[in-house]
Amino acid sequence: MAFTIDQNLCVACGSCSGNCPNRAIIRRGNEFFITNMCCDCGTCIHYCPMGAIGEGKIKAEFDNKKIDKALKEKLSLKRHIVAMKYADKAPQGITVEDGPQFWCAICGDIIEGKGTPVFFTAPASACGGSGMIGIGSAKFAREDFDSVLNSIVIGEGNVYATKELLSKGREAFPLFPKVYKGVIIGSLEHIKMPDLILFPVDSHQMCMISTAHAFDTGEIITGYVGSAACLMTITPPFVENKPVFVIGDYGGRNNMRLKNAEFLVSFPYKLVPGLVKNMERTVFARESNESE
Repeated sequence: MAFTIDQNLCVACGSCSGNCPNRAIIRRGNEFFITNMCCDCGTCIHYCPMGAIGEGKIKAEFDNKKIDKALKEKLSLKRHIVAMKYADKAPQGITVEDGPQFWCAICGDIIEGKGTPVFFTAPASACGGSGMIGIGSAKFAREDFDSVLNSIVIGEGNVYATKELLSKGREAFPLFPKVYKGVIIGSLEHIKMPDLILFPVDSHQMCMISTAHAFDTGEIITGYVGSAACLMTITPPFVENKPVFVIGDYGGRNNMRLKNAEFLVSFPYKLVPGLVKNMERTVFARESNESE
C-alpha cells in the first residue's frame, strides 16, 4: 500500500477513514486498514492524531498507458477509453476545438479510435452540454436558441414536454467548484493523469468493475438515467469523486455511437489504480484463471 497504519499506535478513532477522499480506509473489528483504493494523496496523515500512518512500500500505478492496457485486457474491451482533464488553457501540442461540436460526438470519435486529443471550450459547443460539464455555456442568438429547442428538444415527439423541465436534471447533481476555461478530451493512452475516464461496457463488464470496486470497501456504484449524458457521466466522478454508470440520453447515445447493449461507466482517475489491482482478486479473476 502507499500508506500503512501502525496498529500499535492507532487508537481506532476513525479520523483517517472519515477524511479519506477515496473512501479507501476501512474498519475491520477494532482496527483500520488502508486498501488498494488509496491514491497516495496523504490526506489521512494530516488527520491522524497519533502519527500512526506512514508510507508503505507500494505506490499507486498512475501510468496512463499501463492503466489503458490493463483495463482493455482485463475487461476485454474492444473500443477505446475516453480521458478528460480540466484546464484553464490548452496545453502545448493539444488542438483547440473550433466547433461547433458536441461533447458526446468528440467522445464518440475517441471511443471508435478516430479522434485525437482536443481542448474543448464553451464557445465551441454546439449545444448546452458545455454548461453541464463545468466549462460554461456557448452563446446563441435568441431566435437560434428557440428554434433548436422547439425543433428537437421541447414538445410532443421530442425530449421534454415543456421548457421548464430543462433545469430539473441539473438540480439533481452538485455544482462544479468553478467555471473552467475548458477540458482536454482524448484517449487514455494519450492523456497523462486525467481527472476522469469513461468508456462503454456491457452488463458483464460492469459486473466485473463493480465487484472489483467493492472488493475491500463495499462501496457501490450508482447508476443514472433520465437526463443529459454529459451531466450524468461527468458531474459525480469529478465533483464527488464517485464512479457512476449511465444509460445516456437520446442525443448522447447517438453521438457516441453506443450499441443497444452498451452503457457508459465513468470513474475518477484517482480510483482507477485500485480498481485495476482489485480486478486480479475477485471471483471473475478466479473464473478466468480456472478456464485457462
